[in-house]
Amino acid sequence: MADRHRLPRPLVRKVEGSNLVFRAGEGPWLKICPPYWRDAFDAEVRVTEAVQGRLPAPVPAIVETGELGDWRYLISAHVPGAQIEAVLPDLDEADLERIAGELGRFMRAFHAVVVPGFERPFGPWARYLGERLAGAPDLHRSRRVDPERVEQITAFLDEQSPALRALGPPVLIHADLTAEHVMLVEERGRWRLSGVLDLADAMIAPAELDLVAPFVELFRGRRGAQRRLMAESGVGEPAGSFSALFMAVALQHRFMHFDDWFAAEIEAGLTDLPSIAAAAFPD
Repeated sequence: MADRHRLPRPLVRKVEGSNLVFRAGEGPWLKICPPYWRDAFDAEVRVTEAVQGRLPAPVPAIVETGELGDWRYLISAHVPGAQIEAVLPDLDEADLERIAGELGRFMRAFHAVVVPGFERPFGPWARYLGERLAGAPDLHRSRRVDPERVEQITAFLDEQSPALRALGPPVLIHADLTAEHVMLVEERGRWRLSGVLDLADAMIAPAELDLVAPFVELFRGRRGAQRRLMAESGVGEPAGSFSALFMAVALQHRFMHFDDWFAAEIEAGLTDLPSIAAAAFPD
């Protein structure tokens, strides 16, 4: 494969995760996808092609795609910068609010892109939400959440289900704006958004769901940065409690593992959902 596409050497594995990901020297990236992630591969290719050139910060341009038996691969251009997780401890509040604004504008542009006929097997949103609400007890038990907390989650979602069903219209969302996928570059002593990686989890859902990952991983407990991200993304202030709504939305995320996502709050001694929500998503 490297010879076929004349990739620079060496091929160095860079990321642990669902796929095999390599950097080809100082050049492009190679992602090799196993057969059971075919839907995610197809989503990444289709959404990348749809949003390319339409965003205020780049996503990796796909240079080539191909197949190796049942496995599929793509070669994508390098996006310069550092993953935000590498510099996050050094960013002050002004840095975080500025980056939140830039990321919010990226999200607004991303959400505005229409991909005709695009839907994931677990969609559409109304069905996805209904199944998540009905299956919440089994889901969280399967992820080893304490039985008492599972009861709390179930009761909390019962209260919040009208607000969840009233969320904004489903749009194209990235759905995985985590600290390893948001890229920054330093210019004249300031960090700014330089790109966003990995569109394999893109889906059609209310824009509020896209806020959850950066709220938790990048701007946890920071009211100013969270509100800046929300405002720049075009999402309006909720009519009720901000913390309650975004805890309810967080519980709908495909990759929600409660004890991992809210380990800091649990370790700080917070035990009930409203307290955890207020700490993570301050009103």
